[in-house]
Amino acid sequence: MTERNRRNFIKATGVGLLGGLAGCTRGGSNGSGDGSSSDGSSSGGSGGSSTDTGTGSDGDLAIPLEEYQSADIDWRQFEGSQINIGAVQHPWVSAIKPAVPVFEELTGIEVVWNVLPEQQFRTKRQTDVSTGAGQFDIFYMDQVVNQFREEGWIQPLDPYFNDSSLYDEEWYQPDDLFEASKWQAHGGGYSDTWTGIPITVEVQTQFYRTDLYEKHDLEVAETLEQFRQNAQTIHENESDVVGTVGRGQKGYGMNIYILNTFLREYGAELWTEFPSDSGLDSEGVIQAAEWYTSLLQDYGPEGASTQTWSDVLATMQEGRAGHIVADANLFWPGLTGEDSQVGDNIGIAKAPKPADGTFSPNAFNWQISTSKNASNSEQAFLFMLWASSQPTNTWMHLENEAAFSVRQSVWENDEFRSRVGDDFAQVTLESLQAAAPDPFDRKYPEWGQRYSEELQRAIAGQKSAEEAMTRAAEVAEDIYSN
Repeated sequence: MTERNRRNFIKATGVGLLGGLAGCTRGGSNGSGDGSSSDGSSSGGSGGSSTDTGTGSDGDLAIPLEEYQSADIDWRQFEGSQINIGAVQHPWVSAIKPAVPVFEELTGIEVVWNVLPEQQFRTKRQTDVSTGAGQFDIFYMDQVVNQFREEGWIQPLDPYFNDSSLYDEEWYQPDDLFEASKWQAHGGGYSDTWTGIPITVEVQTQFYRTDLYEKHDLEVAETLEQFRQNAQTIHENESDVVGTVGRGQKGYGMNIYILNTFLREYGAELWTEFPSDSGLDSEGVIQAAEWYTSLLQDYGPEGASTQTWSDVLATMQEGRAGHIVADANLFWPGLTGEDSQVGDNIGIAKAPKPADGTFSPNAFNWQISTSKNASNSEQAFLFMLWASSQPTNTWMHLENEAAFSVRQSVWENDEFRSRVGDDFAQVTLESLQAAAPDPFDRKYPEWGQRYSEELQRAIAGQKSAEEAMTRAAEVAEDIYSN
């Protein structure tokens, strides 16, 4: 990536993506977004219909209607109706809103946004579905998808996919969606039906200081053993720079979001036998927890057990760490942007794995779903298709600052790769193709929180990793047995 292209990318994406990280993977106590960081609010507002014209100076729509009219879909069958969208403040909202007039012109359906801070949105969404109010025809969906599905609060989308007036497979090209994204949209292995349509994805990668690696003649780590050795070298030979940094804070979107990659790479998985054996006390999980806790204890900063994603980012931005264990690709703009003191010295690589392990990075998708009580679910489905289609998705990433595509064709697009950088695009593409997202069972937020608390205690040195994971297993299994 040239310096000019990189800076243009940062200027376009940095603020929006970092603001939107409030709505990415965090969750649980001390890990939940408080909504204080707002990107979507600036363009999404708290409600009202789409007001952006979506047109250029010559009055043309942002995306030609012909891109959609070639589909064998009856786009106008609900002309004159309206859909309400419930969303968190998130960069996807900012990226798509200018194109929404295209959908309104195409279908004659008016779009009304309800964009809220993350925690406020979660509360309102829960109330909406549990009371049967049906205010939202579409809403953001995350780790609670299987809880909502089993409670009967969301609709499977399969009947709409099977309706020839609503769906054209040849035009939509579902095989272009990452398998990991489609898998998570099917309840992460807990459902055979579509629970929603994925709209964004982030994947764990490795970020490192190129200047320190060059100074100490270090090779970018492919294995966890090499990663630890690099951390040790930097830690012992640099003043005011720790070897590594990583999320230690509790919360089901915090420290365990990172650890879950490593336990898979050690051959373990969540729920060896659901719901009787969580697998958290298996050999692979204990090995992964021992590696992660000792890494942070030996070569991490003081107070590693309380580090949040933003602490990790700030530590790297300020040049106080050699590399990040593994984290979301959405860190890239912040690490290489103008707010970073080491912006010109950040490299990206795939997450490391055990020497005899399997590359298996974690990934997280936001999706949009429709509730059982929504009045306009068919219209909502048309919006979901339009929003996630190739024409709309490509436009968002080439013309409107997005960098979280669930479509492989975007990451392979030469113009997009030129904008974001070939290394970033290629590492992200290969990581997404190999990604193994967490399977969010219906009580994941509950036992995941307790699991993360045990891991935090291990990182803090209050108990061994084995003791912590053994207790985490007991808690998870008790939650289901009781």
